[in-house]
Amino acid sequence: MRSSSLTACLLCRWLAIAGLWLAAAVVTAGEAGRDSQVPGHEQAEALGDGNAGKQRSFVVMPIPLSNPSLGSGLVLSAVLFYRPQGSERPWISGAGALWTDNGSRGAGVFQKAYLRQDSYRLTAGVGRADFNLRFYGIGSAQGDNDRAIKFNQQANVIYAELLRKAAANQYAGLVLWQMDSSVRPRFDRAAPDGLELPPLDLETRLLGPGLAYEFDTRDNEQWPSRGSYASASLRWSLDAFGADREYGQLKLHYNHYRTLGERSVLALRASACGTSSRAPFFQLCQFGANSDLRGYEAGQYRDRTLLATQGEYRFQFTPRWGAVAFAGVGGVGHDLGDYRMNDLLPAAGVGLRFKASLAYDVNVRVDYARGKDSDGLYFAIGEAF
Repeated sequence: MRSSSLTACLLCRWLAIAGLWLAAAVVTAGEAGRDSQVPGHEQAEALGDGNAGKQRSFVVMPIPLSNPSLGSGLVLSAVLFYRPQGSERPWISGAGALWTDNGSRGAGVFQKAYLRQDSYRLTAGVGRADFNLRFYGIGSAQGDNDRAIKFNQQANVIYAELLRKAAANQYAGLVLWQMDSSVRPRFDRAAPDGLELPPLDLETRLLGPGLAYEFDTRDNEQWPSRGSYASASLRWSLDAFGADREYGQLKLHYNHYRTLGERSVLALRASACGTSSRAPFFQLCQFGANSDLRGYEAGQYRDRTLLATQGEYRFQFTPRWGAVAFAGVGGVGHDLGDYRMNDLLPAAGVGLRFKASLAYDVNVRVDYARGKDSDGLYFAIGEAF
């Protein structure tokens, strides 16, 4: 973490922990009149199943934000978990907005639905972002140089995915997505020495179809304790659909969960990403934009391919409270032959959990992660993976 932001980030860490305790007090007080005893994990599952179609959990959180990409600020999230018409899995509706001290703003809504007793899975979302970010170049060596230019990106994103059950625990289907992006450099002089600038694509429309596949044997989507989840998505941006650039991107993820005891779970994750040559720089594979290798600034390490693996030990020490410890390693490269042991990026951290919904096993989490030369605090609803 750079020294200029150290004080603000330390303050934000304390605010994040205080916010988690405040959320715990609000939720616990709200349920105190209904139950003299807080149910455990097994009782929570029974509660959700016994009230199928009626039980709802609404989680609203003002979340302090501090991460290497956007600085310090606030995220307001609202997520509703419910089971319409006795759905086998809970539907999820959500909305969020963020503000940070570097001037970044964003908002979005999403929906996840399980139709006809989980024969169809629908995921859709719409978002608007106005982010102030940094570009470090492309490739592991460029990221290590720690030289960057500032840029602003405004983007409107639409995403829709519909999967149909193809076999036991397997789903396949189609994707349609669109991104309208506007990039504006925010520097008055030449780029720093050693920083290679790609075409910045000031105004770009990306649009096209995709294919998606899921294999899912998890016992619980929100807090899995056993089973596996694998996903593959192949998306294209095509001229025929009205896009300004043609390229393709493949993403693969595999999660495995194993119960180690009555209160412990080991979660493992492996990820891979590959992008064709004509992808704009902001669509390259990169660390920091999701939960693969927490602790890195989004986009500091980006290239045409990415590989990462991590493990997380989760311990539930009361029905409401839990803690995690995680570690991982990964890297980026132009192709798979570029990976070297000396270039791999390590990451590790710890986190605190509060179960905001016992009926659906929904955790609110705060994680502190340390990367190679940076760190970050992550506060969110739901597990990292």
